[in-house]
Amino acid sequence: MICMALLGLLVVIILFLMVIAICVSDTDLTLKFYERFGIQNGENLKGKVIWITGASSGIGEELAYQLSGIGSKLVLSARRKSELERVQSTCLQRGVTEDEDIMILPLDLSVFDSHSSAAQKVLSKFGKIDILVNNAGRSQRSYALDTSLEVDIECIKLNVIGTVSLTKAVLPDMVKRKSGHIVIISSALGIMPVALQTAYSAAKFALQGYFDALRSELYDENITVTTICPGPVVSKVVENAMTTTVDKTAQDLGVDAAMQYGNRMPTARCAEVIIISMANKLSEVWCSRHPILFFIYIGQYMPTIYRFLSKFYARKRIQAFRETLRGKKTN
Repeated sequence: MICMALLGLLVVIILFLMVIAICVSDTDLTLKFYERFGIQNGENLKGKVIWITGASSGIGEELAYQLSGIGSKLVLSARRKSELERVQSTCLQRGVTEDEDIMILPLDLSVFDSHSSAAQKVLSKFGKIDILVNNAGRSQRSYALDTSLEVDIECIKLNVIGTVSLTKAVLPDMVKRKSGHIVIISSALGIMPVALQTAYSAAKFALQGYFDALRSELYDENITVTTICPGPVVSKVVENAMTTTVDKTAQDLGVDAAMQYGNRMPTARCAEVIIISMANKLSEVWCSRHPILFFIYIGQYMPTIYRFLSKFYARKRIQAFRETLRGKKTN
């Protein structure tokens, strides 16, 4: 009886310490453990050929800077060549990666038939692709009933099908070499969807499902699949988000400020977390400041409670969105 009581007390203490650790962390506990005791500085990524999509801004841009500082060989992709050249120039100024070890490869993720040839260009230059970081994508901010079906289609096409297509373009060589790593920059919305981001939440849920299944298929091929689920990060993702139509951004409608989350994670910290996850070959990672990280835990482990709480947040968010739109139309 005494042993059972002591065991119960021990469990309570452990749970209490875990809650405290969650409250003071900006990542999930597994990642926090590897950040403290695992490969911390990405030193095993030196010399690796890493292909980053969406490398012209935000998380992708910051990843390029930090990986060039480690000495990785980089392939930088996005639609705007001029912005990629800017990122390349900054990498050469800040990092230790040499000029010949940074390849600029303009790429439109929605043009699927260009992906195989793009992969061949990388293989022709470097002979292999060690890590593909699927970071490119576009968000959405609008009320579902006011949103054209074209937005839903474009969001799925770009964020999901484009990512799957590019991944399939690089996998054959990885399977042949029995070595490779696929990294997907998903989102907290792949775990806990929120109002006014229906299409984007659907896209991130689809990525979670597809790459969770792919991970198990590739296990015997010695290929790692890492899914990163960041919360709000300092970037231009909201300003460039689709709204009621594909051609109208949140910035165009003037709702970008109203739709911006507070207490966003610095871009540099998010990139650091991703590099730790890559270096330690983790399967799934959550990273965010509170209260979003807290709600990720609630959404994952107590979905009924999350759905109850999300109703109140949704009302507040929709009201702020409509008031901002109303104010813009009045002006």
